[in-house]
Amino acid sequence: MKCEICGDRSAYDFSKTFNEFGLARVDYWRCADCGFVLSKTHAEMSHEAWSEMNRLTHETYQGQEENRLDPRWKTRLAAQARALGELADASLLDAGGRWLDYGCGDGALADLAAGNGLTLLKHDEYMAAGDDYLPKAALKPHAFDFVITTSVFEHLTRRNQWDAIEALVAPAGALGISTLVAERVPSDPAWFYLEPPHCAFFSNAAMARLFDDWGYRASVYSVAASLWVWFRQEPAEIEAKVARLNAQASEPYHFKAGFMDYWKVDPRRREG
Repeated sequence: MKCEICGDRSAYDFSKTFNEFGLARVDYWRCADCGFVLSKTHAEMSHEAWSEMNRLTHETYQGQEENRLDPRWKTRLAAQARALGELADASLLDAGGRWLDYGCGDGALADLAAGNGLTLLKHDEYMAAGDDYLPKAALKPHAFDFVITTSVFEHLTRRNQWDAIEALVAPAGALGISTLVAERVPSDPAWFYLEPPHCAFFSNAAMARLFDDWGYRASVYSVAASLWVWFRQEPAEIEAKVARLNAQASEPYHFKAGFMDYWKVDPRRREG
């Protein structure tokens, strides 16, 4: 099996049995080079089985106050909305540009961002919940100054899916990503992040590969929001703005020229 991120060889690594949401035994394969782990079981599902599994899992929390699959869901969304406001105030993000929440679910982040005076356009392929959602036909390449995906990257199985999201970002725009990234993905069926709809698990090396392939040059990470924001501008320009932001921000923002590989600790901890 070829790695969807770097194209190298992946091999069987471990399995987990769920017995819910239409899933039984799930087999996870690991790339020998970049460490990316993918569920071969999910990748080989029919479109019908995939859609039904996603419908069943998302219906357990969309529109609700709690999410048993992700207890920190609403807390993290609130932190992300706050971070977007602070990044805009620091001129790291253009508040007057077109912003898109790709895979927005029930639109909770857009609603929270609106409280900070920010407009996030909404799109979700599976859970379109209102007339204000953009249809797929409206997603034009390079049409958005900022694209954010929260809890989306771990639900995809093909490189062209991640590429298609990134292609929506304008040449001078920024990309926001919230997913778990580890130095090494555990070969542990008891790992908390192995939820039924999660099928893709990124190592630092795998995420850095996407960062480089897509032409980004600097990244900022917020621990409180579990959010990376990637930029193509000169790294020194981004670093200076982050320094000014950190002088007054409620929580620190971490900068790196290149991919900010913040998480190097044991990923079996619940980083959020």
